[in-house]
Order: sequence, then structure tokens, then C-alpha cells
Amino acid sequence: MAGIGFELNKFLKRNSFFSDIFSFFYSANVSAGPWIMSSTTLVIIQLLLPQSQIPFFISGIIYTFIFSTILFGSVSTSITRYLADLIYRKEFQRIYNLYTSSIFYAILSSGIFLTSFFILNKITDWKQILLFSYSLMVLTIIWVQVVFITAIMIFIPVVLSFLFGSLISLLLTLYFFKIGGEYLAYLGYNLGFMFIMSFLQLFIRRYLYIGEEQSAQSFRDKYLLFFDAIKAYKLQAISGFFSYMAAWVDDFIAWAYFKYSVSRGFIFAPQYDIPMFISYLFIIPTLTLFVLNLETVFYTKYRGFYRAIEENRTLNYIRISKDSLDTSVYSATRLIFSVQFAFALSGIILSKYLADVLSLSDYGLMALRFGIVGAAANGLFLYTSLLSHYFDLPKIPMHASIIAFSINFIISLFTISRFPGIGFAIGFLVAILYSMLKFRKVYSELLRFEFLRNAPKMTPREVIIHENTQSD
Repeated sequence: MAGIGFELNKFLKRNSFFSDIFSFFYSANVSAGPWIMSSTTLVIIQLLLPQSQIPFFISGIIYTFIFSTILFGSVSTSITRYLADLIYRKEFQRIYNLYTSSIFYAILSSGIFLTSFFILNKITDWKQILLFSYSLMVLTIIWVQVVFITAIMIFIPVVLSFLFGSLISLLLTLYFFKIGGEYLAYLGYNLGFMFIMSFLQLFIRRYLYIGEEQSAQSFRDKYLLFFDAIKAYKLQAISGFFSYMAAWVDDFIAWAYFKYSVSRGFIFAPQYDIPMFISYLFIIPTLTLFVLNLETVFYTKYRGFYRAIEENRTLNYIRISKDSLDTSVYSATRLIFSVQFAFALSGIILSKYLADVLSLSDYGLMALRFGIVGAAANGLFLYTSLLSHYFDLPKIPMHASIIAFSINFIISLFTISRFPGIGFAIGFLVAILYSMLKFRKVYSELLRFEFLRNAPKMTPREVIIHENTQSD
């Protein structure tokens, strides 16, 4: 979310109650808005339309959200980091190339997944193939666009595009269902996706496209720069992949165990999926809070500390900057952990009531409780991962994500039938403990660590050798 801090600081500098509320709302929309709006739209559709008459539509949209985020979300950190490098080096002509090559990857990866999915499940209905393929490809492209819109530092279009796009999806789905049934309703939902994609594309092309100079570049420059970004930041890509898989692997195991299907090829576990979806609602305040804090107060102290190093300031000056950074990091961490603990505890207290409202069985209630704990740990894991990436420590989130995935996978294989969600909870609790301990170890000796990492290397001819020529 590079750049959102500038917008947030504009609101916070007004120093009023309403500006603070708007800053929190703005942060929520940018950090979790697309997910909140899209999920809310889908829930409303499920409430207003008879689910027995739209099994393929609901199945296709749920799979679209899951697998589009896995396809691009796993590599988004690498792309964001490479994009920041291009901006820092002022290689602005290559930014649009990175964008087009990321779009190329989104289409290619979606195409490979879709082809495999249709072949393995023997889906031959051309309407289902076109509708599901369109929604998956377009949403994967939208995730790419959201990353690059941050380079422009114009975030209102993101909020407005998802707001109006979700509204279009909702209204067209309801209207088209009345006149043409399920497939036409799915088409109406896809038209909302098309609006979002087209709206964002207008801004990206306006601010990032250079014109004739861009058109004259080679195929490699236009379409393969994405793979250079992954190669340059492969640890971040590995971390992203395992982070998403750690969050979903227990669901996949539940699907394989229950094998509930309302449409050919789409498998679910309703008594597991619904509690897991609800559990993630309890981390939205944490996501909003750490984006608001890290991109404003923390970033100012962070830049001050590293600017002192870059400008070769005195050791005493650097230590003062480090003390200021320490205060920001520790206060933000305490606040975020406290808020997340409070929301997780409230979720567990309300879990029985929520289970009754959602008609969940005892199995679903247990999944909800473990899911709230796991989602809270996942939210804190995202926070520590972001901190680690700020200080260029990609191995910490990579190892932690592998730990979370491995524990969740192994435990869920043996417990999904009796203790649903326990693998998810334990996996991310261990991951957050590991990442906090490793980060704290490096951060406690940050001055020494940065000196060793950036120690000047002198060539032999720069060394003056004094020989002792005095005779005995």
C-alpha cells in the first residue's frame, strides 16, 4: 500500500473527530474494502435469491474469489517490491511494462487453472465454461490493477470502482435472474467485474502509459518483466504462496472429506466453510488499524532512521532516531495485538449466538471458535510479515508461512472430522510466535545488523600498508 500514508496524513493533519473517523474508514476501504464489498454483495444475493436455483452461480463466484487470490496474491508482494524499485530508480517507462506482463501472467495462470479444472471435472457446458472463465480471469486482473493503482497514489478510484461495481453486480444479478435464470444472473454479476476492471484500467493507462516509446519496446520488455520481478524477489513469492495455502489448505481437506457438491466440479463443506468465512470478519479492524498506523506514524519514524544512516549522521543522532522508531514499533504492536485479542475474545463469546443464527451444528460451532482464533493469529501474522518486509527480512515470513502451512496440513488431515479448524489455529499461532521471536532478535540489534549488512567494502588498492623498515 505504498503511498496511502500520504492520503491518510492529509486527513489526520486536520485534527478533528470527523477527519479521524474518515481516516479509519478510508484505511478500511483500501486495506479490506474490495473484499468486504464483494463478499457483502454475494451474501445479499444469497439471501435474496433461492439458492436451490443458482447452484452453479454461487459455486463459481466462491471459487473465483478463492483461486484468483491464490493465483496472484501469492506473487503480489514480489511485484509490489519490484514496482517500488522501478519508482526509486526512476525507471518510469518500465512500470507499464511490469503491469502488462503481470496481466499476461494473470491470464496465463488463470487459463492453465481453468483448463485443468474443466478437464479433470469433465465440464462440457459451454455456458458454464465461458461464465466461470470470465469471472476468474477478470478478478485476477483486478487484483493486479489494485497493486499498480498504488503507484499512482490515487485511492479514491479503487473505493469508487468497487462500490459502484458491486452495486452493478447486485442489481444486474437480481434483474437478469428474473428474466433469464441462473446463467443470465451470473452474466449480470460479471458485468460488475467488467465495470471495475475498465474503470481501473482508465486510470492506470492515463498515468502509467508513456505512448509511442512504450509501443516500440520488445516482446520481452512488454510481457516478461513479471518473471524478472519474481526472479529478483523469489523469497517473497515463496512466502506469499505458502501464506495463502496455509490459510486455505484446511478448507481443501474439508472439501475432500465432506465432498458436498451442488454443481458439477465444485466441492464444498458448508458446515466448515461458513464458520471460516465469519471468523475472518473479526480481523477487519486489525487490518484497518495496522494499515493506518504503519503507513502514518511508523513510516515517518522508519524513514527518519534510515535517512540518518544514508546521510552518514553521527552515531548519537542515529541512536536517537532508533529510539524514536522503537517507541513507534512497540506501541503499534501492543495496540494491534490488544485490539485483535479483544475482537477475537468477543467473537468467541458471541460464537454460540452466531451459530444459532447461521443454523450451525455443534461441528460448525467448534469450527467457528477455532476459526476465530486462527483468523486472529493470521491477522497478526500478516502484521509481522509486513514489518519484516519493511526491514528487508523476507526469510522470516517465508519460514513462518511454511511452518503455518505444514502444521495446518498435517494436523487437519487427522482432525478435520472431530476438531475442525484446530490445525488452522495451531498453524498460525506457531507461525506468529516464530516470526515475532525471529524479528525481535534481529530488531534488538538493528544498528549492528544494518552496519554488517551495509558495511563498506574497500578494494585492496584503497588500503595503505605501512611496513616497519627499522632495523634491530
